[in-house]
Amino acid sequence: MKYPEFRALEDRSGGSKADDLLTASITAFCCVSRPAKSDAQQLEDLAVPLLALASPRVRRHAAAALSELPHAPKRLILALAEDEVDISAPLLLRSPLLQPSDLIDIITHKGIGHARAIARRRIADPELLRVLEGFNDPAIERALEIQAHFDNGDGAELSDTPPAEESPRLRETREALKALMRDSDAGFSSDQALANHLIDAALLDQTAFFEQEFAKAIGLDQGSAARIIGHGLNAELTIALASLGLSAEAAHLILTGLFGLVHKDLHSLRLFVQSYRQIDRDKAQMTIERWKTEENSQKLRQKLREMAQDYESGSRRVS
Repeated sequence: MKYPEFRALEDRSGGSKADDLLTASITAFCCVSRPAKSDAQQLEDLAVPLLALASPRVRRHAAAALSELPHAPKRLILALAEDEVDISAPLLLRSPLLQPSDLIDIITHKGIGHARAIARRRIADPELLRVLEGFNDPAIERALEIQAHFDNGDGAELSDTPPAEESPRLRETREALKALMRDSDAGFSSDQALANHLIDAALLDQTAFFEQEFAKAIGLDQGSAARIIGHGLNAELTIALASLGLSAEAAHLILTGLFGLVHKDLHSLRLFVQSYRQIDRDKAQMTIERWKTEENSQKLRQKLREMAQDYESGSRRVS
């Protein structure tokens, strides 16, 4: 997935040789269908020193592009995973290379922002679960609850497992977490909070749950929300996301979570950004209001039909 390329599209100025070289090397590696160990080693040797010189948008692209590759160089993945959470989130959510011990170390070094992202993974490791639960953070608890609700396997079993005696390493980790914990939600607008909530719901890969949350956000019933979402990228869904004030990047993250990679090259991604930004939010909200009116009209007509049928049934019984 390459959704952070939005940042690259938004800011083509101020590029550097480090940016160009890192982007080119990551892209070339991702294009190799079966990279050898030597390919991974070459990428690691080249890319790791460049991270300190590269811009956030390019590091964000690197993290997203490598987030699902099982053969990516581990040292590069670890370096990116300890970057700022808006850069590292795709790796924290999806990378198969990050083992529970790696994730605990990352949480110890980076704190609650990274812990919140990690909590959205499928987690079956008891020690990692205890570390996350040790924050007593509502966002983490909500993510773990949602996961347990939809997971019929290890996640449900772990919730009933008696807690084991706390290890010295876990105690040290917990103390480090307390020292690093901070409120990373400060300064978020209501739109940003809503965007994060819908992104989380889409990334859970549970369409019914996203339909429910999306319906609440736009003020329609879940049946209408399901119709708007459909089975792929469509104009109605794009208009609905724009009506909520979501950025192009947030919208694309949601679409990617729902349908997989919907734009497979930079050209189609650029077209999406351009067309999405041309949607006027006020007009999009007017469209949503029209959908609400149509929905209410349909409900009213259905109610009248039911009343007429009841009346006819009563008349027949009387006669």
